[in-house]
Amino acid sequence: MRPVLAVLIWVALVGGLSAYMHAREKINPARSYEVRAVTEPFALEVTTTFDLEPDPFALKTETESEAPALLVRVNGKEALRRNDRVERGVPFRLEPVPGLVQGHNEIYLEANPPVEQADRSLAVRVRVFRGSMPVADQSIWSEAGSTVATTFRVDIEPEKTPEADTHGH
Repeated sequence: MRPVLAVLIWVALVGGLSAYMHAREKINPARSYEVRAVTEPFALEVTTTFDLEPDPFALKTETESEAPALLVRVNGKEALRRNDRVERGVPFRLEPVPGLVQGHNEIYLEANPPVEQADRSLAVRVRVFRGSMPVADQSIWSEAGSTVATTFRVDIEPEKTPEADTHGH
C-alpha cells in the first residue's frame, strides 16, 4: 500500500509541475510599442552641495583622456559630460535634454567631489522640467568619501493635443 501511495504522490507532484509549466508557456507575449521622442522643450537642472572636479585617481583609457566631473546619461546615451571644475550651489541647466522619449526614461547621474571634500556626506538635486513646469525632482545623497552615482526613472506622459481635450459635450 505504501509504494502505491508514494507513486500517486510523485505523479501528482510531477504532473502538477508539468501542467503549470505548460500553462506558463501560453501567456500572451508582451505588446510591442513605438518609442516616440518628445517634441516639447525639456530641461534638466543639476545642483550640488559640493564642488565638482574630475577624479584624479580614475583609470584613463584610450577613448577617455580624463574622467568626468559630472556625467549624465539618458536612456543609456551620454547627454552631458563636464570635465571642468563646477562650483557648488550653482544650478547647471541642460536644455533640451537629448534622448528623452514618451513613457519610461532612465537617467544616470555621476558626480565626482574633490579629494579635499571626501570626508563629508554629499548631495545632488536633479530636476526635470517640461517647459517651466517640474516633471521630476530627485535629491541624491552619498556616504562620506564616495562619488555620487545613481539611476532614477522619469515617466513622461504623451503630449496632449487639443483634439484629446474635447469630450464631445
